[in-house]
Amino acid sequence: MFYKFNLAAANILSVAFLTFMVAQAGATEIIYVPVNPTFGGNPNNAPGLMSAAQAQNSFTAEVNTPIETFNATLQRSILSRLASQSLNAIFGNSNKLTVGTYDTEIYTVQVIQNGPNSLTIITTDKITGETSSFVVTNGTI
Repeated sequence: MFYKFNLAAANILSVAFLTFMVAQAGATEIIYVPVNPTFGGNPNNAPGLMSAAQAQNSFTAEVNTPIETFNATLQRSILSRLASQSLNAIFGNSNKLTVGTYDTEIYTVQVIQNGPNSLTIITTDKITGETSSFVVTNGTI
């Protein structure tokens, strides 16, 4: 038994089917849902995200011995006292910045007058020759 194939009926059916499919695929709003729980995402994502981050992390923390920690603290304390002594020499009794050059064993500090309301402070490391500078204006003197 053979069925006659009606081309016009097939075209009508295919057009109806496509129209139905297009109507079903209507546009909707795009809604952003964050993955990271820190930003409102699902809290169950946290362990997976953390393990992925740890797997990619190549940083290893430097472990200091107690003597290294002590030496670092001692060095910071000594540098702090040197800075205090330098500040006393630079400010003097008047408690104002004084133009001039101040030497320590390691650093040379120059205070240079740029204009009536501006000073430049240049610090030079005597060992490496590295310099650092900043400008102080009338509002900060």
